[in-house]
Amino acid sequence: MIAIVLVLGIITAVPSIVLAVRNDMWPMIAVDIVALAWLGALWRMRRLSYRARVVNFIAIVFFASIGLMINVGYVAQVFLMAPSVFAVVLLGMRPALVAVAGSGLVILVLGLTGLARPELAGFPPDGFVATILATLNFLFIGTMITVCCGTLLQKVTKSLADLQQFAASLEEGKNALHAANAELRLTAAAVAQLNDRVIIARASTDPARPQPIIFANDAFLRGTGFTREEVLGRSMTMFSGPETDPVEAARIASHMARGEGLSSELQIHAKSGAAHWVELDISPFRDETGAHTHWVIVGRDISERKKAANAIHQLAYYDVLTGLPNRRRLMEQLNIRLAQAGSAHGALLFIDLDHFKYVNDARGHATGDDLLRNTAQVISSLVRGDDMAARLGGDEFVVLLTGIAGDDAAVAAAATARAQAIGMALAREVAIDSQHYSTSASIGIALLRPGQSADDLLREADTAMYRAKANGRNGVALFESTMRAEMEERLTLERDLANGFRRGELSMHLQLQFDADARPAGAEMLMRWRRADGRMVPPDVFIPLAETTGLIVQLGEWALRQACLAWQQLAALGHAMPLSVNVSPTQFRQADFVATVQRQLAETGMPPDQLILEVTEGIVVGDRDGTIARMQELAGMGVRFSIDDFGTGYSNLAYLKRMPLYELKIDKSFIHETPGDADGTAIVRSILAMAAQLRLRVVAEGVESQEQARYLTANGAPHMQGFLFARPKPLADVLAELARLGEAVPDEAGR
Repeated sequence: MIAIVLVLGIITAVPSIVLAVRNDMWPMIAVDIVALAWLGALWRMRRLSYRARVVNFIAIVFFASIGLMINVGYVAQVFLMAPSVFAVVLLGMRPALVAVAGSGLVILVLGLTGLARPELAGFPPDGFVATILATLNFLFIGTMITVCCGTLLQKVTKSLADLQQFAASLEEGKNALHAANAELRLTAAAVAQLNDRVIIARASTDPARPQPIIFANDAFLRGTGFTREEVLGRSMTMFSGPETDPVEAARIASHMARGEGLSSELQIHAKSGAAHWVELDISPFRDETGAHTHWVIVGRDISERKKAANAIHQLAYYDVLTGLPNRRRLMEQLNIRLAQAGSAHGALLFIDLDHFKYVNDARGHATGDDLLRNTAQVISSLVRGDDMAARLGGDEFVVLLTGIAGDDAAVAAAATARAQAIGMALAREVAIDSQHYSTSASIGIALLRPGQSADDLLREADTAMYRAKANGRNGVALFESTMRAEMEERLTLERDLANGFRRGELSMHLQLQFDADARPAGAEMLMRWRRADGRMVPPDVFIPLAETTGLIVQLGEWALRQACLAWQQLAALGHAMPLSVNVSPTQFRQADFVATVQRQLAETGMPPDQLILEVTEGIVVGDRDGTIARMQELAGMGVRFSIDDFGTGYSNLAYLKRMPLYELKIDKSFIHETPGDADGTAIVRSILAMAAQLRLRVVAEGVESQEQARYLTANGAPHMQGFLFARPKPLADVLAELARLGEAVPDEAGR
């Protein structure tokens, strides 16, 4: 500003100085020059503070005004208004009032001293009164002008401040609006890109009217196959379909009619018509006044979770192979039915396939599984109403019959008729892999009674099934109270077998085998159990018990040890002969079986070629290659193998050819009919011929008559074993019998 004033001062001072020179007004010229010089110096002194520069500027104005009044006259007092105006603008009200007072003092002093006399009409020019009046009038006008200027400046300043604040507020609002818009765009983009499905619907004040969809994100459109145009404006009911649960849909509608949020799992339908499960969170949206304006629905596709849950449920409650309910599902239903047994009659059928193990062992698990699936289909086809068929495991099935009217006798008769129908249906031939199979079933029946537990009912039906098997299989047996005692006896027998083994109640007997010349050629080790009370338990009773309880592995290892020790005693007395020991499939599949045999032979000194392991044909079922490899390993050591009960199972000659066999044992059921029965005789002759072709030794079991012995001697001359020659005896009795025979046993090692 000083620069502007300096320029203006120079522009106005030059003409003034020129005029002053013409009129010889040198004091005036001096005042102008001093003022301009002072102003120029002030313009150059830029380091002075703002207040110092303003004070100097006002002082220059005072100086110029006084000079003008002295040189021009009292009329120049108007210039003394400038300091106060400049002061109020540049410094504020208080400095401005001081400047007004200073200007009034200058007028008063100049008037009283005569340097600038006031000229007032009616007053002498040199009068005291005129000076006082001029001073007072100046002070009044100057103060008014100064106060008005100051007030106006304050208002202008406040207005400018308000304007700046308003502008700042507008800018802040603009920035906030931009930020809000950016956040809205970001939120919209984020919602649009969510994997969760989001739709927003406008809330209707009339629940009966549709609530139109106004927003659908990309995930929703991808999941349903609709376009945004096809969805917007439509009601959410457009996604319902034939598989949508109407009860759950009604529950959702009820909550929405009341303006209540909820969560739900519902099947909805895509544009293609495909149904899929979604988990919905439905929330009402309210504005700042609390009015319900919209619905926000967030959904997640849970089809895979539902599939997994259904799969878990299927695995937990249904048999994988047949699709029938499993034991767990059956027991739950039994508990429910038994709780109703006071008013509803029923029965439980326990079905066990006869000789299923033969099919499984000979033909393999794949064929066995096909047969089990066929069995399940047959049983299911005969189940009606609220009846239930289930598979317990293996070849065991159960049918729960309910709603049978009448007393116990009527229920038993109806259940027996149903069981017989199932048995007849199962006996029909079925084709599996171009082979025809037929299987019978033993069926036990137990009636539902009040207060009975599911375990007791199942146990009773199981007991009745075993009675059906004991009666010759392929039959039906109804549980009777006497069977409970038999069941308890079976449980007791299982416990006593384990205890008896530990107490040494079991022993090994030997049954000699003879060649065609009636000379001892070997012996079979047979296990016997004499209980502590002296009663004998038949092997066909306790051996199956050992199989089911797992004790067979310990019994088998013990029997192998006893055979090695028996051979030691026989050899010590000059009667060394091959000894045969039965090996169960369970025992043979033990990982350490080969090592166990090797250790027993090494510890007792029994030559490996004097040990014959008798196995069944089904030993190769399962891990065929591993089983045959294990047999090859034992055969490499010198151990020999015999197929026991040959001909009773489903013989697979391909596997027999791969086995390192030493002998075949013809089952006694065939020998019993020889030579009187043409079929049995033909089977024996075929086995002998096949063995000759395969260069295998043959042992005929169950030889009890001279007629049988003569026939066998004339047709292949196999070795013979049976009551005709010798009964199973303890080792001491066998040694005595060999001593009586008075002859050494031929060495079979080279055969």
